[in-house]
Amino acid sequence: MNKFEAVVADVLEVDAVGLDTRFRETEGWCSLLAFGLLVMMENDWAAPVGIEKFLTLATVGDLMREALAALAARIFACDRAKLDGASYGSIPEWDSVNHLRLVMEAEEKFGVSYPIEVVPELKTLDDFISRLDRQHMEMV
Repeated sequence: MNKFEAVVADVLEVDAVGLDTRFRETEGWCSLLAFGLLVMMENDWAAPVGIEKFLTLATVGDLMREALAALAARIFACDRAKLDGASYGSIPEWDSVNHLRLVMEAEEKFGVSYPIEVVPELKTLDDFISRLDRQHMEMV
């Protein structure tokens, strides 16, 4: 489990979660746990999620993508909405220097590792998340 998954597991009061865990299907799911996830996103990851957006999220990976997008918006000094559909080089803020900053800060913040040979393959925020899924599957 990475740091993000560990915090989500704590909020949900379960032993472990994965990126594909459907958090609303965890045992004991209730509005208090939903509130806990919203508070966690805002306080721990500086990624406030409105109720309407929260209702569209289904998995721990979806939550992590929101946290990663908030991190990217801070690094790129741009509005979070600008990152929807964006990819490396598609907006001026996502240049080579900021790309490497995103990789390094994501590794630090989320407790993950992106081998240097995969960094060029990380073109979208979804690539950052899907690479973690593949990495986990390779370790199992």
